[in-house]
Amino acid sequence: METTPDLTLPDLALPDLTTQCLIHDLNNIFQILMEAADLLSDDPRWESLSATIFRSIERGRDITLSMQAANHGSAPLETVLDKAVTFVQDSVAMHHGPKIGFACDIEPGIVLHHPWGWERVLLNLFLNSVHAMPRGGTISVRARRTDREFEMVVADDGLGIAPDLLPRIFQPNSSTRIGGGLGLHIVNSIVKSEDGTVSAANRETGGAEFTITIPTDSAISRASA
Repeated sequence: METTPDLTLPDLALPDLTTQCLIHDLNNIFQILMEAADLLSDDPRWESLSATIFRSIERGRDITLSMQAANHGSAPLETVLDKAVTFVQDSVAMHHGPKIGFACDIEPGIVLHHPWGWERVLLNLFLNSVHAMPRGGTISVRARRTDREFEMVVADDGLGIAPDLLPRIFQPNSSTRIGGGLGLHIVNSIVKSEDGTVSAANRETGGAEFTITIPTDSAISRASA
């Protein structure tokens, strides 16, 4: 009889030595993957796969840098969004999945604190939308900033959220998919850590919509001219 894996979020407050050892081991793995991708790039048949591997290595190294910086730092929203979009497109292409498009309407000049956390938020929302659009579709992202708050809306034109699932959508293991149900819980946890809120709803035109609201003083700043 199969047992259900423990999907509770781990305590990430690891000792410095443990974190540094983990980063060291990961960098060794990245080096091997980079050498393999470099070999593939010499063959025209595998150029696309090689480029995908290189982008994944770059993302992995961004993660290790974030671990070393203890989540400090900041990055433009456009940069964080571009990394999340590229990852999703690579993932879909690798699995020969449906065509997924993105429509982004982002206020320029918005800078995010803790960019790696925000990349995780976007990735989990995007992947949730991909699963809801088995025949393909468009994911839209809108972001605006006022003097008091930052609002970001991620929407899709997929199957929508089942009415009985909607009230508990952000609870762990709440999903109709086997092995799913943790991504939106991660989204909610990260947004709460920034003193924000996230809500889910079904769109009148079809599909789901997630709205994130964050106090501007908590996680958002505007780039200087």
